[in-house]
Amino acid sequence: MFLNSGAIQNLRRALASSSGVNLPIPPAPPGNQGTAGPQGSSGAQGAQGDQGNTGSQGFQGDQGSQGTQGVQGSVGSQGPQGDQGSAGAQGDQGFQGDQGVQGSTGSQGPQGFQGNAGAQGVQGTQGTQGTQGVTGSQGNQGDQGDAGPQGDQGDAGAQGDQGFQGTQGTQGTTGAQGNQGDQGFQGTQGTQGTQGTQGNQGNQGFQGNQGNQGSQGFQGTQGNQGNQGFQGTQGNQGNQGFQGTQGNQGNQGTQGTQGVQGTVYYYGAQGGQQGITSTTLVNIGGLVVALPGSGTYAFDACIPCNAQTGTNGAQFGAQFSGTTTSLECECLGNQSGVTLVTRITAKNTAGGVVCNVSAVDWMVRITGLVIVTTSGNFSIQALKVTSQTLFIRPGSFVILNKIA
Repeated sequence: MFLNSGAIQNLRRALASSSGVNLPIPPAPPGNQGTAGPQGSSGAQGAQGDQGNTGSQGFQGDQGSQGTQGVQGSVGSQGPQGDQGSAGAQGDQGFQGDQGVQGSTGSQGPQGFQGNAGAQGVQGTQGTQGTQGVTGSQGNQGDQGDAGPQGDQGDAGAQGDQGFQGTQGTQGTTGAQGNQGDQGFQGTQGTQGTQGTQGNQGNQGFQGNQGNQGSQGFQGTQGNQGNQGFQGTQGNQGNQGFQGTQGNQGNQGTQGTQGVQGTVYYYGAQGGQQGITSTTLVNIGGLVVALPGSGTYAFDACIPCNAQTGTNGAQFGAQFSGTTTSLECECLGNQSGVTLVTRITAKNTAGGVVCNVSAVDWMVRITGLVIVTTSGNFSIQALKVTSQTLFIRPGSFVILNKIA
């Protein structure tokens, strides 16, 4: 702010009237001495004029080049604070000259004690801003103060985006495999490294012809197994690469020779007890098996049974509902405590009399071969001699095996 001498005197008068403090009014700066005239009587003080308009701000001058900084001198001893003198009148602000080269930094003087704050004066009118004065030399740097407390730690920043995965290099040519040497001792297992990012899956190539299998080399002596090392921390799993395009499907190979057809069995079993009183051959209900067509079938039947009353016994045979070329079987049973074997050479034909001891459990077995030319039901049959009852026990079964 620029204040002329008249404004300063008016400001001091205003401060004196508002605070009740007599402030010395400095004399105006001396002007050129003219011819001395006769002294006139002092006139009354005129009224204070209106406050003028604020002048426009002047242009700021170019800043001069900064000079080299001088060597910092040592801090001098602090002297006693002197008495505060009376404030002198402020002179007119001169025009700002060109900024000179910055001189070397002088030594810093001792800091005086801070005086009491004075009353705030009335703000005067703002004058035209003058040109900037020459910058004074910089004082010595004071002692560094104590470090302040550490501030709170800031929030963690957002994690950056993962970079793009590089392309996978081409695989080198595989060298010829050398002879397999003896297996050495197994070393300790090292720590597991960080798992790298998975590369992009390449296109699937065409499947080449399978080469001839080489001769297997001799297996070397297995070395002693070393101690297993500690397992390292597993690294973060990288992002999965993009799946490559699936290659074309190869041509289908020639169909191999069909294998030999496995053995086919046909089976029948008696789930509950059946009583037979017929004096002619009838089917045992669970021992009826459907044959799908022509062929040669070997069969085997086991019949646990009991002629609960009477001693006239029972007879057994085999039957087929379709056309047969031949039937040949043997019927094995017990007659009066003696084993009896009867040969049967035709279907629907009874064998020898067995099971002729009353209230005794027996086992009858029929085994043989039948050749048929059509499909039909094969069955094991039984009859009771005279009108007594033959009991066929649960668990009786017949099994047929097509052999041709």
